[in-house]
Amino acid sequence: MTRQFGSFSIGSAVPTPTYRVLRKSTQVVVFLLCLLPGWVTNALAVEDSYIAGYAAAVLQHEFNATNASLIVKDGVVKVYAVSLGTLDRTKVKTALENIPGVTGVEILEGVAADEIPKSPPSDAITQKIPKPESKFLPNGLLFDPLHADPRWPHFSVAYRRVSKGSEPKKTGSANFGETFAIYRNAAPLNGQWEIAFQGGVFSIFNMDAPSTDLVNADYTAGLLTSYRTGPFSGFVRIYHQSSHLGDEFILNNRPNRINLAYEEIDVKVSYDLFDWFRVYGGGGYLVGRDPNTLGRGTSQFGAELTSPWTLLTGKIRPVAYADFQINERSNWSITRSVMAGLQFENARIGDRKLQLLLEYLKGPSPNGQFFTQRTEWIGIGLHLYY
Repeated sequence: MTRQFGSFSIGSAVPTPTYRVLRKSTQVVVFLLCLLPGWVTNALAVEDSYIAGYAAAVLQHEFNATNASLIVKDGVVKVYAVSLGTLDRTKVKTALENIPGVTGVEILEGVAADEIPKSPPSDAITQKIPKPESKFLPNGLLFDPLHADPRWPHFSVAYRRVSKGSEPKKTGSANFGETFAIYRNAAPLNGQWEIAFQGGVFSIFNMDAPSTDLVNADYTAGLLTSYRTGPFSGFVRIYHQSSHLGDEFILNNRPNRINLAYEEIDVKVSYDLFDWFRVYGGGGYLVGRDPNTLGRGTSQFGAELTSPWTLLTGKIRPVAYADFQINERSNWSITRSVMAGLQFENARIGDRKLQLLLEYLKGPSPNGQFFTQRTEWIGIGLHLYY
């Protein structure tokens, strides 16, 4: 007995057209499922290869990274480097994470060439960033700025309340300057060296004066040669500084003006103890000076902390800097400069980092014409640094 069910009969020797279609469709699906693992594997290999080439190009051409290798597997990028130098690690990581197909980024610094895995997984893609070559006008700098140094050339505006000394009680500061690398090449010990020009103007204004009088302006210009290998960096610099009082300040105060000018040779070294903590120090000697009674010896040391953690989903990073200078021209008294605040990760002009910093300074004044006087101030300012 044959019992009908739907459009075909169970027990029938010949399937109906609908049954034949369902059976063939099932066969096709099963066949595709069997092929799918192979397709996925091939797609991942192609994707990883694309990611590796893209990531290498970003590191080499956008960030000028050298002496580095990367391994990509299943979209995860691992970068091995002796050191990324002065490169912004957050910016590097963000750029790599934005590559299509990337699922994770890990940056491993302090890894020598012989420590890079010799036998990565068979299905991983490896890529090597070539060693540095000679280059004119390279990007970035080998030596990080000394952020709390009152005379490190950069762009900034600040407001200060002075509680000690003869400088105006309400002072505005407007500085501009920069360090430009002219030439860079490879150096011994897997390092790099460069020649750079540095220049800046540091000015203060009397905010209580009707016309916001210029009080003092210091001008600096010099050449420095820098070296970096891994977490170690340093420079030798020769530069000139001269100091000038503002016209209104001279007319209103009739000060005993000092024709302050000097040329100095100084050496500074820096070491990154961690990605987020750095110490530095060094000294110098005045090879030319006016007046000729000016003490020749200089010294400087400090520490800088860049938080490994960010706020507001990566938009803000806390920072803190401290700089100490002990110079013969001020009878070896200590000038303490401390700055702390926030670095805006996405608010940048080119490679320059925008920072909002509170500042405190105590000791002999860094403002040229007032170098014989002790001062103390607190302030707040906006700063742009490489």
